[in-house]
Amino acid sequence: MKLLVLTAGLETSMLDPAATWVHELTARLATRGHRVTVLCTRTLDPREPPEDPAGVTVWRPLERDCASVLSALLDLAPDVVHVAATGPLPASMTESLAQAPLLVDLLDWSALCPAADLLARPGGEPCALHHPTAPCGTCVGQTRVRAMEPFMAFARGGHRVVAHASHVRDRATPVLGRGVALVPAGVDATFFTPSPAAPLAPEVAALVSDRTRRRVVTLGAPTPARGGDRLLDLLVALHARAPMAELVVPGTDPGHPDLLHIVLAEAKELGVASQLRALPRVSRADLPALLAACDVGVSPGLAPEPLGLPIVQALAAGLPVVANDAETTRELLQDGSAGVLVPAASMAPFADAVARLLEDPTARTAIGERARLAALERHDIERAVFDTEAIYERVRGVHAMRLASAPPRRPRAAA
Repeated sequence: MKLLVLTAGLETSMLDPAATWVHELTARLATRGHRVTVLCTRTLDPREPPEDPAGVTVWRPLERDCASVLSALLDLAPDVVHVAATGPLPASMTESLAQAPLLVDLLDWSALCPAADLLARPGGEPCALHHPTAPCGTCVGQTRVRAMEPFMAFARGGHRVVAHASHVRDRATPVLGRGVALVPAGVDATFFTPSPAAPLAPEVAALVSDRTRRRVVTLGAPTPARGGDRLLDLLVALHARAPMAELVVPGTDPGHPDLLHIVLAEAKELGVASQLRALPRVSRADLPALLAACDVGVSPGLAPEPLGLPIVQALAAGLPVVANDAETTRELLQDGSAGVLVPAASMAPFADAVARLLEDPTARTAIGERARLAALERHDIERAVFDTEAIYERVRGVHAMRLASAPPRRPRAAA
């Protein structure tokens, strides 16, 4: 099958879940014999090395050239165009895609929320609304709302849609007015294991070799949706309960790349900087070793999780997880059987749960075993790829029927 995938980027080292998932999916599709082409809409920083999946053709045009490159790639008549883009798409691109055989991927909340995270500004509380509603403009600004409108209309335009968590499917179905397929995010449980390969990066190797301290690791990039703006509160709360524990924060928030520097400076003022370790970039090859070098994974974000990949990776690694008690995390952690669910609106009870787990190795072992079993049973990467291929076949079949039933084009009159 000839596939065209439209996404923001493929770089995984900043731990962006959407980029990580698309990277993994396209690599496996190519391995299975599909001809995969990826068009990245985000311009790559010259200092950032590209991370092209093996066997995949990747285009990274300048922003001004994206529409023309997309048009040229569509002229090659792909069997399916997988729209795995997060954030706004220019109207010129959505117009070009309107007649293509499309699969729209809900990797974040872009189809329902101009901010893409379902958080209300400035307080950061979960928002029960969806675009278009009057508060959206005051929340993220009218410019952002207008920029997102073509993509939102595009997601409602009758094409097949896929979600990766039941909560996302159930919430998107009435908003989009159509059925939404469900493909849970998959993980390679032979790669993410409790005993992974040795890391290559010195900073990760140092964590693996020194297990004298108990460690808590945040799961996913430290964006506001995942609690990045509450890292200092978490650090202070952990210090009060487990003074020798270390908080490891991997990844980078693209919207606030200086966040970790600011948190570190504030931690120094409070005298807790020795308990904070920031790793702005972690290679895909080293992430399993990083997870295995920690004792507890935490997901304190208040935003509803649309993909859940960082948590799924931790489950496969056998890492006990403490997460905010919300719809998707309940599903991922099997209502608390495969992890610990605690409301994170107040950091005190959340830190209490983390500290109790740090002090109880027996509980950590038991939860870690159930976590890995949950990943093996529900989040196998091969099953996710197979289910995605099945959706591709349906998209291609429906598009072929539309072409067959369409009236023939009239030849152009001679000049």
